[in-house]
Amino acid sequence: MNKTIKFFKSTAGMVLIVTLLVGVAVQIATGNFFTAYNISTLTRAASFVIIVGFGQTIVLLTGGIDLSVATIGSVCGMANAIFMVQYGINPYLAILITTLMGIPLGAVNGFFIAKFKMTPFIVTLATMQIYKGVVYVVTKGMPITGMPDSAEHLANGIINGILPNIVIFMVVICILLTVMLKKTRFGRYVYALGGNRNCAKIVGIPTVKIEIMVYCLSGLLSAFAGVMMSCKLASFQASIGESWQMESITAAVLGGTSMAGGLGSVVGTIVGGFLSSVISTCITLLRVSSYWETIVTGAVVLIAVFIDAVKDNEAFREKFGRRFKKPAKANTSE
Repeated sequence: MNKTIKFFKSTAGMVLIVTLLVGVAVQIATGNFFTAYNISTLTRAASFVIIVGFGQTIVLLTGGIDLSVATIGSVCGMANAIFMVQYGINPYLAILITTLMGIPLGAVNGFFIAKFKMTPFIVTLATMQIYKGVVYVVTKGMPITGMPDSAEHLANGIINGILPNIVIFMVVICILLTVMLKKTRFGRYVYALGGNRNCAKIVGIPTVKIEIMVYCLSGLLSAFAGVMMSCKLASFQASIGESWQMESITAAVLGGTSMAGGLGSVVGTIVGGFLSSVISTCITLLRVSSYWETIVTGAVVLIAVFIDAVKDNEAFREKFGRRFKKPAKANTSE
């Protein structure tokens, strides 16, 4: 019971309440929100962002950030399409190979950040541009079509007409990452690295190795999302996942992960990821111009960063609290 109360008092709990209230409001207004088709579509769309968000969450736990998640997914999705269409490789083998390609792509980030103490923002911004350029050099901006039906079915399959395969993949990944973070030495090291890097070094934690592994894991998850997205569309397009870097950070922060490191969970990332997807779905159901989605998404990101600032900065939190604190009444009794 105490854990339930604690959860709903957390950032993730509050976001979950807001998400449900928004859904109920749109259901009352349109009558189309809580339908099997809409929930299936919503969860499928959210799962891709959430999977990328899992990797972003683990990076944020160390105090870093990964802006290259979208382009890593794009490179691996492109390779997946090329392997299947141009070389005729077995779809499942192609999916495995191109998903694993995310590890070395993520390792490039981890190497420069951990070995040379470079700023994660700058390094991942640079690799984001490099990977994006690779995609356009190889494809010339043209789509790659003609992927096998088996690959499309893997990404688009739905169990009992309600539960998409990609949602199952997302849940399995969440369980594995949760066990890893809570029950393994690697998980404890990740939190320790984000909590206090200097202390982590003093007690003998291999910070360089852990940091490189974290970016490798982020690359792996981004690659899987990009590969699955290319399978879902049965083609590759250079624009695949182009907004994932912003959406993954938003999902992680709204789920309670601190951008300062050392605090958060992948379960919370699911909650944050669904809020963004719910907002997008609601705009569609209410027949509001899709251009508003960009504005609302930007506002959500700003709110997420503000929440993170209030949560992690004690001085700011006290200053913010004093503004809304009622002045004490003067004691007039003698």
